[in-house]
Amino acid sequence: MSPQFTDALFEFEDGVARFTMNRPDLLNALTEDMKSDFAALVDHVSGNESIKVLVLRGAGRAFSAGGNVKNMQSVDGAPPTQFRDRVRCMHRWMQPLFNLECPVIAEVDGLAYGGGFALACAADFVLASPKARFCAVFGRIGLIPDMALIYSLPRIVGAQRAKELMYSARSIDAQEAEALGLVLSVHESSELSAAVNDLAVRLAQGSRQAMGLTKQLVNRSFESDYATMAELEANGQSMMHETEFHREAVRRFIAKEPALYNWDEFVKDG
Repeated sequence: MSPQFTDALFEFEDGVARFTMNRPDLLNALTEDMKSDFAALVDHVSGNESIKVLVLRGAGRAFSAGGNVKNMQSVDGAPPTQFRDRVRCMHRWMQPLFNLECPVIAEVDGLAYGGGFALACAADFVLASPKARFCAVFGRIGLIPDMALIYSLPRIVGAQRAKELMYSARSIDAQEAEALGLVLSVHESSELSAAVNDLAVRLAQGSRQAMGLTKQLVNRSFESDYATMAELEANGQSMMHETEFHREAVRRFIAKEPALYNWDEFVKDG
């Protein structure tokens, strides 16, 4: 049973969970209730192996405008650690989201600014429409990027380009984002949800365990040396050999039956 969400909608069908940020009146800004919704979402998906893929999207004309600027004004008498504690609280669910052991797809059909940009960068795949715009907007109000954007963005576009986007705080459109490797593919707004669904349904046919472990290892590879990664690979492979998915896939191969998971056949049939 899925948790009750306040500022978001949740759907689940055929192994695919869809989480829709649902405050279009605020351009899906990250309200305190929405942050709580994300925390509940991560806990729910982490503990539910029937969820093979997670899709993140926003209602209305924005994916997410990020933090609610109206709540950023300093309060007289508030301790100087107030905002530090607020950021630390976000990482309690942001880090698990980044490392969630299933594919995560961001469906961006509008603004992805600030924390919304960071949420998109935490996904494994970003599909966007020509309406999408991405911006590390923090610099416009004298802040540093948060929600792990300083961690994720250089890993996607490289350090030099990440610095340019963060220092300038300029916005980029979907085409530039695709050229930079931020966006996997661009689709017209009328076709975006179908393209996301097609990708999600195909990924859901694979092994969540294998994809989840692959994701964990890829995420660790940026900070680990060869020997460490080789040992993690060896241990991980021994675990995958014991999964039901692997045993069934091998049985089908030997019996010359249709493959349990074959992306080339999906493409051919699609």
